[in-house]
Amino acid sequence: MRTERGTTLVEAIIGIGILAGAVVALAGLASVATRHSAMARERSVATVLALQKMEALCRDVSSLPASSANAWAADTAGFREYLDAHGNIVAGRGAYVRRWSVVPLPSDANLLAIQVDVTPCRPRSGVAGCGDARSHARLASVRSRTAW
Repeated sequence: MRTERGTTLVEAIIGIGILAGAVVALAGLASVATRHSAMARERSVATVLALQKMEALCRDVSSLPASSANAWAADTAGFREYLDAHGNIVAGRGAYVRRWSVVPLPSDANLLAIQVDVTPCRPRSGVAGCGDARSHARLASVRSRTAW
């Protein structure tokens, strides 16, 4: 009896099928990784933009006008800015929208609850507004109007 060396056509087809399945799975994984990396970058930029506004508001806390309690969640005039990808304020719809609220605490009118929310603006189907809840950054702080 003679022993055959090598692979048969069936074995080659099965091997190619397994390899193709692995390549498709890796391509899907790369797509998910790219999408999550972009969301992480947006969230990082949003956090920096929120921190910049929070620092500016806390620096001028003695002269801040009060807002409605939900100004950080709605488009309230005077408590909203549109920003480009570099954080510069733009007139129209930009890459990010930054909203904030300044509300006196019920226990002491000299204490202000300050909230800043920054969300990226990207088109979403069926939504006219701007903002993405998955990539937004929200900061909150309590400051006193009077110096200690």
